[in-house]
Amino acid sequence: MKSPIYLLFFITSFLVCQTSFAQENFEKTKIVTNVFKALKKQKVKIFLKSLPTKDDITYLIPVERAAQPDKDIPDVDTIISNFKIDASENFRKVIKKGNAFGIDWKDIILQKVRYDANPDPGIQMERGNITLVCKSNDKKFLIVIRKTYKIRDTWRLMDRIKFTLL
Repeated sequence: MKSPIYLLFFITSFLVCQTSFAQENFEKTKIVTNVFKALKKQKVKIFLKSLPTKDDITYLIPVERAAQPDKDIPDVDTIISNFKIDASENFRKVIKKGNAFGIDWKDIILQKVRYDANPDPGIQMERGNITLVCKSNDKKFLIVIRKTYKIRDTWRLMDRIKFTLL
């Protein structure tokens, strides 16, 4: 009679430990360090390092085609070019918006990083929003890196970042 109870206890313990220890330390991920460093230095070139690479896009195209076979998908170079243009423009807007609120970018401090899962029902790949809680002097603000995808064990910027003053 005790055997099933011990087995149930073991399985429950394993699942609880698995989820608590499997949490990724997002503060140490390359996407967070690149975005934070880019904002601090106000360098779009550093920010663009968080975009998917040519290999990432090549890997994603068949996944996207399988999920949406009728969708017209541009070639890899076009996708990368569009990502770079959109990301650069978005980065400059965030810097400008922060400046308007008195953010001193070179003195920002990263206080906390949060991850909120936001799965794409059509693609079986980990996706979510990564939020950087930052401060500059007496101002607190959020930088939300929206719809990041974990592509081949690396988090990639697939959408825009958003600035929100708290």
